Amino acid sequence: MLGKRNLTLIAIILLVTMAPTANASSSGMNFIDSTMSTASDAYTNTVTISPDGTMIASSYNTFVEIHNSSNHDFIEIFDLGRDVYHIDFSPDGRYIAATIVAQEAIPDSVQIIDTVELVIKSNKARGNNRPGNLDWSPDGNLLIVPNMNNGALVLNSSHLGEVMALNGIHTSDVTCVGFSNSGDYMITGDELGKVQLWDQEGEPIGDQITVDEEISGCGFSKLDAKFAVSTISGNVYSYAINGMALQSIDTGENSGISWSASEDILYLLESDSTPELIALDGSTFSQLYSTRLMHKALDFAFVETGGMITKFYVATDANHVAIYGSASYPEGYGVMGSDLDGDNIPDTLDNDDDGDSYQDDWDFNCHNSTLCSREPDLQTIRSMGIRVDGNTIIVEDIYTMSQSDTYLFRNLSRRSITSDQRISYEETNMIESAFCHNMDKNDYVQKLRISLELSVGQVNNGTVQCEILSGLSFTKTYDKEQIKFSFKTAFDVSPNITLPVTLYLNEQISVIDSSITNLVENHPILIQQTTLEGEILSILWWNSDSSQTLELNFTAVQQEQSQINTLLQSVINNTVPIVAISAGVVLLMWVLIRRRNRNSLILDDAEFEDSDADEPVDEDDTLNSADYDLDDYTRPKPIVDSDYITKQVNETPILTENIPTEEKPTDRRAFTIDNDAEFVEKRGVKRRSGRINRNAQGPIMSTKRKRLDGKLDIPGERVITGKKPVTKQHQGAPPVRKVRKVRPVKKDD
Repeated sequence: MLGKRNLTLIAIILLVTMAPTANASSSGMNFIDSTMSTASDAYTNTVTISPDGTMIASSYNTFVEIHNSSNHDFIEIFDLGRDVYHIDFSPDGRYIAATIVAQEAIPDSVQIIDTVELVIKSNKARGNNRPGNLDWSPDGNLLIVPNMNNGALVLNSSHLGEVMALNGIHTSDVTCVGFSNSGDYMITGDELGKVQLWDQEGEPIGDQITVDEEISGCGFSKLDAKFAVSTISGNVYSYAINGMALQSIDTGENSGISWSASEDILYLLESDSTPELIALDGSTFSQLYSTRLMHKALDFAFVETGGMITKFYVATDANHVAIYGSASYPEGYGVMGSDLDGDNIPDTLDNDDDGDSYQDDWDFNCHNSTLCSREPDLQTIRSMGIRVDGNTIIVEDIYTMSQSDTYLFRNLSRRSITSDQRISYEETNMIESAFCHNMDKNDYVQKLRISLELSVGQVNNGTVQCEILSGLSFTKTYDKEQIKFSFKTAFDVSPNITLPVTLYLNEQISVIDSSITNLVENHPILIQQTTLEGEILSILWWNSDSSQTLELNFTAVQQEQSQINTLLQSVINNTVPIVAISAGVVLLMWVLIRRRNRNSLILDDAEFEDSDADEPVDEDDTLNSADYDLDDYTRPKPIVDSDYITKQVNETPILTENIPTEEKPTDRRAFTIDNDAEFVEKRGVKRRSGRINRNAQGPIMSTKRKRLDGKLDIPGERVITGKKPVTKQHQGAPPVRKVRKVRPVKKDD
């Protein structure tokens, strides 16, 4: 039982160990230089390096160029007559084999260049009419190239005569060929994804392997223990010599693979929108490290030292071969002599004495000095912006490239994604990503953190963000604006920052050996302090032995209180008293209103008493109509129109007697309930004397009414007469004159 558990545990460990991972750290190599082709329209598609690392050969169109690898000087150019597919140095470094477009009638698609005599050898052979690579045998005596018969040819390298043909297996054009490190095996792969191994005699070994995709690269490991193939879509497979599958990984589109000469490492060149050279563990296919590229990648070659790549070269589809590696110190570094900018290169050897990214011979950008090479331009020297944000210190380190390097980067990247004359936003992002990925961030953060000290507290951690500020996006190759990029680092402070605080800068750091800053000037530095009030204070900090530690003071912001803010603050500070006073005022107003309403509801009977109410009224005291002149009052005129006439009627006036005066409405008592004994006791009932007309509903009240003619009906004083009947007048009848007769009435004795 225990044995089974141990076996299970071992199997799990092996699976975890052998599973490929997707993350890769940076190789620490950066772009350091490039070659320049003689033609401006040279689109480099292949590259190779001599085994001793002294010569770089590249091809474009129908030409092959050779450059010195030390100073990148041009050596020679060769025209092969037709488009070049692939080139490769011989193991001894003297010859360069090249394959060009093949023609049926002319067997000259395989040619040899002698790099010592700088001539093209007369011996030639026939290859294939589609792109494919070639390879030298380890001893340099043989060449293997694809042919036009869905196979490959093994040629004698001296006279290019055919040694053997590898035919009969493939059914499509062969796209990849190669020798093993021992020379005992050969490999071929075609555009349908079929892979076949061959022995020294040209006989197939084992069964054919199929991956169902066009083969873009193939090769053997250092001890011929295994081989690997890659496809154009980005799949990579490894197999044992007997054909057993070992590992596989899916990456981006790639332009080929190559094994390390001394280590079990497989190098893969990705060529998609994020080109990258990746180092894979040959046993597990886990990513060991990688280097991001800032241009298109079509082919690569590398130089190893101690099993590690020290430099590699990339064909860029531009008129340059890009060179990557660990930056070395420039010529003259450490030599004694006067040094204005403090870069450890004496002014006699320094091409830029003041460090403003303008070479001394072309430095005319100054105003107050006759010698501009001694007065730095503050817009193009290295600057460092420092500010405090809460409990974080942010340092933005800004560098400016020279105009020559700016033109170089634009020319390298302008065809990376879109083949045009401008740098797109995506191409800028690709360069930005390469800058940040390839730098040693830990080295930069550690050096910068050590150079910063606080009067109170300690600087901890640190995260870096890279950004292209200007000079790339939507610019043409020869635009005068220079490339500016920055490393923005945010540091935590412990304990929390307490103002005022002083920040000390005790050293001007440099990371030219682990970042792209090897191409730019690093000294002097323009320090730009952003205060808490937002004000920017600038200090030019020279890098010299006599320079002192720089001090930056950060103090709390003194905010002036406005009248409105002061009033609001006073209200906030006195909230309780204000609320209490407001509540008291509201309560007092409520009491007053309630009391006033109560007084208006309690009626005082004394206010409605009439002094004449107790006096007896004489019932016989009446008023006759004769006491008044009836002519003083006129009857309202009847409504008359064309359809109505007035008829003469004898009517008897009706006289009304004066109605005795009744009590006024204000003299009436308030309504009381009969069983309200208390009220009856307090208030006696007063009887009213006089004649009061009553009906079934109660007493008839006499009030003033407004008449239609606008006059008042006065009770007891008006004469009510009968109205004349109105009849409709017939059509055609003569009009009747209106007559009113008044009949006199005698007064009664």
